[in-house]
Amino acid sequence: MKRILKLERHLPKFEAGASVRAAIGLSGLSPDALKRFGFLDPFDVGQTVLPSVHLGPAARRNASGFEVVHRDSPMEEVFRLQSWRRKEWHGSHQVEVDDFILRSYKRYPRTYVAGSGIEFTIFQCDDGQRFVASPVYDTATESDELLVAANLVVEGFADVEFLRADLLPVLKTPIKRLNWEVFPRGRVPWDRVRKELERVIEKTPPSIQPVIRARTSQVEKYGPDFAAIGRAGFYGYWVFGFTRQGLYVLESRMLDNATYVLGANWEVVSRLTKAEVINSDLAVARLVHDRSWPEKLDQVLRHVMPSKAA
Repeated sequence: MKRILKLERHLPKFEAGASVRAAIGLSGLSPDALKRFGFLDPFDVGQTVLPSVHLGPAARRNASGFEVVHRDSPMEEVFRLQSWRRKEWHGSHQVEVDDFILRSYKRYPRTYVAGSGIEFTIFQCDDGQRFVASPVYDTATESDELLVAANLVVEGFADVEFLRADLLPVLKTPIKRLNWEVFPRGRVPWDRVRKELERVIEKTPPSIQPVIRARTSQVEKYGPDFAAIGRAGFYGYWVFGFTRQGLYVLESRMLDNATYVLGANWEVVSRLTKAEVINSDLAVARLVHDRSWPEKLDQVLRHVMPSKAA
């Protein structure tokens, strides 16, 4: 099975308005498939993850949303920062220097549609069977969400089953979200952090890699004592934290995204879904990526770190 187009063709005969999960049993699933989905060995009950963006288009749309391109509308001018290598005179000789330019180009207007942000959890029944399962959906009023969840299971495991909500017990263990790799507090191992970030940055076009590196270096100058890198559905995101001030800078490798400065402690942030992180009232500031971005970042960090004041 590659994809479900019409839910009713695959959904068993449940009573009207039944509460249902998209699920699949762990027995028979390979450890590699579970890891690729985003879970970590030994696959404990309560592990919860936003499916990895590497699974395929359904997972990418679930995690990052998508854009609707309006090709019937006039094209619009948009701008993007990118790297530019030029030569300049240093005394009697020329040297190559890297600079950033604001490039303009034409494109059709587009509307961003946020991702569903559906996470999956490992449950265990009284008889010992374990399942990867979605949240509960009402078959009468939430069929669209259930369809998205079903296709995520199919994309990850090539099959799906639908279970009534009461067939899986209420979790007796706390949910453990696996969406972030958190580095030790206080003494951040920057060599390791930079190595992990570079793996992410290298997957972007060469012309924008220096832009992303420059943004990361700019935040690092303020001396964060905390770092976390997104994994699974949060791949491409990272957080630098200032724990004493309760301030966390959320960045990503996507140039069109903004920088979010969050004013909540990390324990709160790490328990949120992706949609909640981006759309919640936890943001102290939303900094658009343009030429004035360093100054806007300094205005926020300078306020809480006087020693870095300009």
